Amino acid sequence: MLLLMQRLIVLLAMAAALLPVRAEAQHPVARALVQFEENVTWESVSPKWRGLRAPWVADVLAAQTAGKLGLLMWEFEEWMERGALESYWTRRRPGWVADAQSAPGYGAVARLLIELEEATLWAAVYPKWRQQRPAWRQALEGTAAQR
Repeated sequence: MLLLMQRLIVLLAMAAALLPVRAEAQHPVARALVQFEENVTWESVSPKWRGLRAPWVADVLAAQTAGKLGLLMWEFEEWMERGALESYWTRRRPGWVADAQSAPGYGAVARLLIELEEATLWAAVYPKWRQQRPAWRQALEGTAAQR
C-alpha cells in the first residue's frame, strides 16, 4: 500500500510539472520570465527540467528582489540545451551569467531576459510565441529602460 501511494505521489508531481503555470507575480519581469519559459519547448531544455520546473516557477513568482530574479533566470538558462541558442551565445554567456548573478535592479534583469530571448532559436520555442512575443517584448522594454 505504501509503495502504491508513493507511486501515486510521483505520478501526480510529474503531471503537475507538465501543466502550464499561470504567472500571478507582483513584478512584470517575473511574469515575463515565466511566460518566456512556458514558450520554450520541452525538447529545448534538459529532461531533468520537468521535475524542477514547478518549484522554479513558484520561486520566480515569490521572488522579492531583482537579484533573486536574476539568479532564477540564470538557473533556467542553465537548463536550456545549448543547441536551443544561437552559436554566439557560447562567447556571450560568461558575461551574461556574471550580469545575471549581480543584476542591480529589475531594469537589468529585463535587459538580460530580452537578450536571452533574442539568443533563443525560433526552433526552440512553440509557434504561438511569434504572436505573443511583440506584446511580451513591449512590456519588458519599459522596465528595461530603467536604470
